[in-house]
Amino acid sequence: MNTTYKLELNSKPKLDKTHLILLRITQNKRHKRLSTGIFVFNNDFNKKAEFGKWIRRSNSKYQKLNQLLKEKISEAEEIHNQFEKNNQSISASNIVKAIKTGNTESTESFIKFYEDRLSKYYDSHSASYYKNVKAKLKKLKLYLKEIKVTDLLFKEINVKFLKDYEHYLLKEGLKENSRIDHFKKIRSVLYEAMEEDLYEGKNPFKGYKIKSMKANKTKLSIDEIRKIEELILPEYSILWHTKNYFLFDFYCAGIRIADFMQLKWNNIKEGRLDFKMGKTGRTHSVKLIPKAISILNFYKTDDAKNEDYIFPIIDNKFRNIDKHTKRSLIDSKNAVINKNLKEIQKLLSIETNISFHISRHSFADILRQKDKSIYDIKTLLGHTSIRQTENYLKGFDPITADKVHEEALESI
Repeated sequence: MNTTYKLELNSKPKLDKTHLILLRITQNKRHKRLSTGIFVFNNDFNKKAEFGKWIRRSNSKYQKLNQLLKEKISEAEEIHNQFEKNNQSISASNIVKAIKTGNTESTESFIKFYEDRLSKYYDSHSASYYKNVKAKLKKLKLYLKEIKVTDLLFKEINVKFLKDYEHYLLKEGLKENSRIDHFKKIRSVLYEAMEEDLYEGKNPFKGYKIKSMKANKTKLSIDEIRKIEELILPEYSILWHTKNYFLFDFYCAGIRIADFMQLKWNNIKEGRLDFKMGKTGRTHSVKLIPKAISILNFYKTDDAKNEDYIFPIIDNKFRNIDKHTKRSLIDSKNAVINKNLKEIQKLLSIETNISFHISRHSFADILRQKDKSIYDIKTLLGHTSIRQTENYLKGFDPITADKVHEEALESI
């Protein structure tokens, strides 16, 4: 790709009427300008002059200034050649940054840029998002290690690389949705670099199309929900608690596990469950049906405080730990709950693979079978999966939403 170097005057003069000479670097019709630190009067500068003769003789320092300007252009060309030699992507932004910082490598490494983003995500994003992005970077590094590559440059992320990486993930046994998520993370980080003018090369995702993620539609039928309700277990046993957790979540329209574990008694207000969703930050309100209230009565004690967790999953002493430690704790507790749900599944000879999250899908599917079709709502809102229809009750006013909620469960 051809790169050109031109000198021009800044249009705004200083108080003494002199103008700053700028080095304009152009590539692919995109310009970046760099200060040369040299100021001259407008009449002393000839931008159309042959190379090395930009400053006219009318300026007593014309020879020295012309030499300095030649050195500025030579510096840019040298960096350009170094990028080319190292098989790094060459852009006007990268050349300017290399001149300013004296570093010709930092902006070229996709891995280093990814690591820099990750350190920022630690504070600026949720713990679950940070953990997800970190896991994707770890897998990418494992692939580079397998193909005996120590680093990944921006320029090296092309269609062939993405297809090879897809083959590797497939060989590793990752399911389609998981593979899609890996590429979405790579694309997201790459686009951040492009937005910050740290990379101006070819966008590989114009040639490599990421498939749409398919919704996970695993769900329980009404009969299977009834089986769980009717299952008799030793009171206060681990499986008894697990059954209560799952059914309460189902009765409340499917709360995400992290939100469910952190429900507190002060979230119960006038027969409703009001809480802030961790994923969106929005307040969500659900009417408590009698079956949900019955489960709550098992856990309400005389000494329960408003700030105490409702369910005995996370100890109250962990309420104020940092979000990353709490996320790890939630993940480990979720694994235990899902393991216990598998035991309940075996006891009831249910073929559907039960996990805590499918209480959400199950509720949505039962709603779909009623007059208020969740699929119609999904289509109207432009969602691509049931998971995206997380706020389907928001489509109605609160009174109507409560009615739909109750109607969906009245047959159970």
